[in-house]
Amino acid sequence: MAGTGPIRRTIRVANPLGLHFRPAQVFSEAAKKCGAAVTVWHGPNKADGKSLVDLILLVALPDSQLILEVDGPDAGDCFEGLAALLASPGE
Repeated sequence: MAGTGPIRRTIRVANPLGLHFRPAQVFSEAAKKCGAAVTVWHGPNKADGKSLVDLILLVALPDSQLILEVDGPDAGDCFEGLAALLASPGE
């Protein structure tokens, strides 16, 4: 689906501790496996989804609304897995 533009969705942080170190680390490691650019927004703040530090600096508390955007040739293959990680209540 190259050339179709980015895939974007709003996702609620379900983890009762928010997007803390461990889930942010799992997310960034998964994002690094994608050739596509991965960006996460929390309000006006933007993070490179492949950067653990960027993700932590979003300060996404429980029930925060994040926007996940994946843009690139393998975006369709990566998107759902990344979205599930952000929305996961675990860890």
